Amino acid sequence: MEPTPYVVSHELSRRIQFCVLAGALTLTLLPVVVFGVTSQRVRDAILPIVVLALVAGFRKLTISVAPESLSVSFAYGWPRRTIKLSDVTGVSVQRMRSIYGWGIRFVRNGSLWRAAGHYAVRLELLNGRYLYLGASDCEVLAREISERLPAR
Repeated sequence: MEPTPYVVSHELSRRIQFCVLAGALTLTLLPVVVFGVTSQRVRDAILPIVVLALVAGFRKLTISVAPESLSVSFAYGWPRRTIKLSDVTGVSVQRMRSIYGWGIRFVRNGSLWRAAGHYAVRLELLNGRYLYLGASDCEVLAREISERLPAR
């Protein structure tokens, strides 16, 4: 019998999600409300709303650790990244600076996928690069990944 995948999701708090949404919608729709509805103002509001919808996709990160691979995706299922556990040479937990924010960030010698939080699991890959994965309980995620790594 094949072991079940370990799945963990981590997302921005509802309060932060609400504040970002309320602020963005206020800034986008305020000119329409204050100065009246015109076709030009409505057209000007469409692009920021589309951008907000795309940015909202980075509010939740799901990490799934299967017996032979690890899959990472954001709220809409895109962007997605899958790596083979045989390509992972090391696993550790590291505190990340707040300046990196959330979403996908390119950091020194690798990339960071994070929805929230201050800690990330650092995966060292065969090619010498790193993949940092933000999770609510990094210690448990690191242990689950380590237990599934193939013996070297």
